[in-house]
Amino acid sequence: MVCSHNRGGNGFSLVELMIVIVITGVLVAAAVPIYKHNLQLAKRTEAVASIGTIRDQLKMYYATEGSYPISDRYNKVIGRDWNDINKGELTGKYFKDNNYRYRSYDGIEYRIKCNKNKVLSKSLWIDETGYWKFDDDEPDVED
Repeated sequence: MVCSHNRGGNGFSLVELMIVIVITGVLVAAAVPIYKHNLQLAKRTEAVASIGTIRDQLKMYYATEGSYPISDRYNKVIGRDWNDINKGELTGKYFKDNNYRYRSYDGIEYRIKCNKNKVLSKSLWIDETGYWKFDDDEPDVED
């Protein structure tokens, strides 16, 4: 005598559904931190690329003038006579033109800063030596 179970339908059992839910949960738990890390990396990469553009302009200015433009406080980069960067050229997916600031007290040393602007956890800046740092200790000064 063969024992057969009659299921009454062609659906999934509760155990099968629970297994699918557990597997989905494990995959999501693994994917979310990777996604967040890649998102932070994309934001930093955008900031670094724009800072590189500004840095290239400063190098050209230094080559012709022998010093960097003086600015005793952080000023917006766009609209300054020392660069050829047009409005919108530094705007990307995460940052806008006005997030990038420049400062040089003496024309020898400088800092280019990308304000965190609710995008990064801390502001990103670079100096003339190529030293990068994430820092939010210095207050932003609007011009």
